[in-house]
Amino acid sequence: METAYIAGEFETIELEKGITFRYLPHSKWKTISIDVFCRVPIMRETVTQVALIPRLMRRGTVNYPTMRDISRYLEGLYGAVMGMDPNKVGPEQVIRFGIDLPSPAFLGFGQPAGAAGDAGGVNLAKAMAFIWEVATEPYLEGGGFPEDRFDTEREEHRRDILSLRNDRPRYAIVRIVEEISRGSPAGLPAWGVLEDLPGLDRRKVWETWADILSWCPVSIYAIGEGARELGEILQRVRLSFPRPRREELVAVSQPPAPKPPDGVIEVEESMPGEQTQVCQAFHIGITENHPDLPAALVFDGILGGFPHSKLFVNVREKNSLAYFASSSFNSWRGMVLTSAGVDDGARNRVRDLVVEQVEAMKRGEISDEEIESTKAGLIRRLRSESDSQAALVRRRLVREVMGGVDSPEELIGLILKVTKDDVVSVAQRAQLKAVYMLRAKDDGRGG
Repeated sequence: METAYIAGEFETIELEKGITFRYLPHSKWKTISIDVFCRVPIMRETVTQVALIPRLMRRGTVNYPTMRDISRYLEGLYGAVMGMDPNKVGPEQVIRFGIDLPSPAFLGFGQPAGAAGDAGGVNLAKAMAFIWEVATEPYLEGGGFPEDRFDTEREEHRRDILSLRNDRPRYAIVRIVEEISRGSPAGLPAWGVLEDLPGLDRRKVWETWADILSWCPVSIYAIGEGARELGEILQRVRLSFPRPRREELVAVSQPPAPKPPDGVIEVEESMPGEQTQVCQAFHIGITENHPDLPAALVFDGILGGFPHSKLFVNVREKNSLAYFASSSFNSWRGMVLTSAGVDDGARNRVRDLVVEQVEAMKRGEISDEEIESTKAGLIRRLRSESDSQAALVRRRLVREVMGGVDSPEELIGLILKVTKDDVVSVAQRAQLKAVYMLRAKDDGRGG
C-alpha cells in the first residue's frame, strides 16, 4: 500500500477499499490531531439514530467501560483530549471521532519512529487504537447500549434540539433550508428529527450503527508532527469492525445538488421573542466544484459577508432597519442565504431592501472598494485556516465529499483573479426562491 497521490498539502494513503488516511506532517503545532470521519448518506430512517452515536460512544468502550475509565486513559496519554460530534457536509451526515495529543517531538522523544517502537510511536499507536475503539467498540449490555445511558443521552439530545429555538437566527436558517428541500432528506439537519427520538431503541440504534460501519466510507485525518509515522503504523495493521466490511457497498454515490423550487416559497411562523427573523434564499447554481466558485464567494462577501457589505451598510446602518444583516453561501445547494433580525413592523421593508441589494449588483452597482475589501476579507479568512488544525481538516473533508479546490492558497489565487464582470455575472444568475419569516409572537404590530 503506497501513497496514491498528494491532494493540496495533504498526502493520501488508501489503506483499503473505502478507508482513506490523509495526513499533513507539519511541525507548526505542538499537538497532533487524529480524526476519524464515518460518512453516511442522510436518510430519514437513520439520521436521528446516527446523531445519537457520538453521545453514546463517549460513555464507555469494551476496554474502558465508564467515562472515568476513559478520562484516566486520556490522562495517561499526556493529557490527550477526545471530541466527537455529528456534522453535515453536503449530502452526507458525517460523524467525527477525534483525539488531540501532544506531539511526540515535544515530549522529548525525538522524531516518532513507529516502526522502531519507541515511545513516540507507541503513543501514536495507542491514541489511534483508542479512538478507533471509541468509534467501533462501545460498552454494551444485552446487545445494546446500557438502558440508563441510552435514556439519559436521548433526553439530553432532545433538550439540545429544543434549545436550538433559543438561537433564533440559526433556527430560521434551518427552517428555510427545510422549506426549500420540500420534504427531501437533503433538508434534514445533522442532529436528526425531534419527533423520531421517542421511538428509538437502545438495541436498534447499535444494530444500525454496526451495519453502517460495514459499508460506509471512513476518512482518517492526522495533522502535526508524527502524522506521517501514524500512516506507517496504519499500513501495518488492519482496522477491525463490528461486522465484516461489505465491499460492494462501501462507495457513496455523489448525488447532484438539490433542484431549487420552481417558484418562490413564502412561509411565516411565530415564536415568542424580541426580534423577527427574515431569511431569503437566492439560487445562483454555483456549487463547490464549479469554475465560478471564486466569483460566487466574492458575490456573497459583497452582499453580506462583512461589515462593509451591502446588507450591513444599507439595511442596518443607513436605514437602521435591522439589528443584524448578513449572508452566507451554501456551496452544495448553490444558494446564497440572507438573514436579518428586525422589528416585526419592518419585516416586509427589509425583505424588499435585501432584494434591492441583489438587483443593484445585477446592474453592476459594485465599487472597486467593495471588491478589494471583500477579496482582502476572504483572503484573511482563508489564511486564518492555516492556524487551525480543525479548519484545515474541515476544508479538505469538504473537498473530499463535494469536490472543489484542494487548498486555501489555491483558492486565494483564484479569488485574486476575480473581476467586477465576474461578480456581476454571478449576481445576474441570482433568483429569489424562498422567503422565511420567524415573527416575534409578542409583537403585535403589522407590516
